[in-house]
Amino acid sequence: MILINSSSKSSLKIFHAFLPSFVPVASGWILALAQRHNIKVQFFDEHIEENLLEKIDLHVKKMDRPYIFGFSILTASFKNAVLLSENLKQRYPDSIILFGGVHPSALPEESLLLPQVDFVFRGEVDLVFADLYNTLKNRQDVSKIKGLSYKLDGKIIHNPAAPIVTNLDELPDFPYHIFKNEKKYDFDFMATSRGCPYDCIFCSNRVVTGKNYRYKSTESVFAEIKKLYYEYNQRTIGFLDDNLLVNKNRIYELLKMIRASEMNNKIVFGFQTRADNVDEKILTEMFNTGFKTIFFGIESANDRLLKIIKKGEKLEEIEHAVKMAKKIGFHVYSTFIYGLPTETHADRMACVQLSRRLKIDTVRFNNATPYPGTELYRIAKKEGRLNVIGLYENFLSVSTLIENPFAPIPFSYVPEGSSESEIRKDILLSYLYTYLNFDILKRIFLRPDSSIGKIGRAERIAFVIRKIPAAIVLISLLVVKFSMMLGYVAFHSFKKRPSETVKLS
Repeated sequence: MILINSSSKSSLKIFHAFLPSFVPVASGWILALAQRHNIKVQFFDEHIEENLLEKIDLHVKKMDRPYIFGFSILTASFKNAVLLSENLKQRYPDSIILFGGVHPSALPEESLLLPQVDFVFRGEVDLVFADLYNTLKNRQDVSKIKGLSYKLDGKIIHNPAAPIVTNLDELPDFPYHIFKNEKKYDFDFMATSRGCPYDCIFCSNRVVTGKNYRYKSTESVFAEIKKLYYEYNQRTIGFLDDNLLVNKNRIYELLKMIRASEMNNKIVFGFQTRADNVDEKILTEMFNTGFKTIFFGIESANDRLLKIIKKGEKLEEIEHAVKMAKKIGFHVYSTFIYGLPTETHADRMACVQLSRRLKIDTVRFNNATPYPGTELYRIAKKEGRLNVIGLYENFLSVSTLIENPFAPIPFSYVPEGSSESEIRKDILLSYLYTYLNFDILKRIFLRPDSSIGKIGRAERIAFVIRKIPAAIVLISLLVVKFSMMLGYVAFHSFKKRPSETVKLS
């Protein structure tokens, strides 16, 4: 079997050169399962591979028929998966093409309408992986494989849902060693839980993992921390869990283990959580145990909008949590989403005001993207405002920042009462107003206890030198974008009466 992590290098445009290549977690788990069951799987990652088809051709010569090509797919990489699978089906007509991951799980019928796609696996594959592989490899009856969708006599069949893993400790250890020799990967991460019990309308993670929250034991998590430190020389570790603090008791146990081993003096940790899950006690203990960066998905500075997106938090809780984290000493990283249903220009500007008032260290302003499988997708479709370009090529939450200013990427959703142009300008204005500030720039680049500050001087100099050509292009594009935005703001401010303008103060 050949497992392919679908990824579009072009989706992040010029920013791709500045971002780390994280080990693909979903593919990693499948590779670990393959090793446990003695199944031969060759892995290719479109995010880092060059001349992928040539490499696949070479490996296919070592395989027995039927060839199985399995794809792990997010919405942003759907186009690449479709094109590559089409090429593979043309080269190897009797091969088996299997799609899996978030996007096919959300829209299995759409994938199966493609003539080259034979099967779609929906949800978590862990408990059925061996049976799935052996059934496909031996061309046996697939009707008993839970989670599988397929075509039969011109109809699309969906087998019952696959079971989820309730005890994550039963899974094999994550196979970092498989990715060890690939210097392009960044091992600065851990994933210790699955599922999310909350109802945010914009989140697609639950498509695969569901709402049932499950987590590894503290002993298992601590063993993985030690492995990353001793075997892979990691000095910074970020927890990828959607919300690390759903169960605080296990975190208290983990903190004790870290302190007892003095790992808190050796590693800097980062994590993400919700504002309504933190309190002063746990944040203080985490900070004193090496956790220095905290991420809050704030999304909006308006209680009305927070209710619409089913965030389950109030603005008062968010402000209190951020202030508390800042007071303790955390580097706070947050995101806001622009273009939510019923949102106005004033609502967006309130987000900038909030981030300035709370002195948030790093802020990202995204455009609302109705990913398949989310309630926002259903809302956009019901309103007739879902805008799909090609094979979901415009489903990018950071499109405003990465797009060519002369060829903007159409938004996948624009709420009634707003225009795409207005939202795009508000995003750029928010970035400009946030980062043209000496204090915040100083906090980002000079903070000694943040992960950025842990990079050695020689490494920083070498990184900067390597990225100079890309940086020149990037800066030029940003200058053009912000110049166009400032011209827009100046023109419209001139046309408005003073009382009509929204002040950012």
